Amino acid sequence: MPSVISKLLLATDGSEGALHAANFAATIARALGAKITILTVHDDDVLMLHAMGPAVWPAAVPDASLNVEEIKAATERRALETTLADTKAALGDLPDVDVDQIWGHTAEAICDYASDKSFDLIVIGSRGRSAVARLLLGSVSTQVAHHSKCPVTIVH
Repeated sequence: MPSVISKLLLATDGSEGALHAANFAATIARALGAKITILTVHDDDVLMLHAMGPAVWPAAVPDASLNVEEIKAATERRALETTLADTKAALGDLPDVDVDQIWGHTAEAICDYASDKSFDLIVIGSRGRSAVARLLLGSVSTQVAHHSKCPVTIVH
């Protein structure tokens, strides 16, 4: 009989909480033979910072002279080298791990991605943002848990 959980989505921002979630997801994947896809979402607001930055503080904004597509490519390249590489390492020796990057509002993009690709479970860390940001904006993990069409495990 096939496992109820065969496709697992690991949402990551590279934070310590996300790396704990990766360890937990790896344990589930090994136990159930599930396939993991690592997903990181780049918020479109990053592009706005680049657009506003050069006029306000040119030296403070990396890649200030790049166009939108170049900024996206540079952001995704940095994520592959840091966030996604660290997360993949935290999974250990799991075979056949997919990695993906998308742009959008983080919680909404995670939920849409999971629904569109028919994932059985989302695993996400609980502490990616600072306490002040969570208070003002709400946590991504809480938003995902409330809006996802599939089960969500939040790892502390």
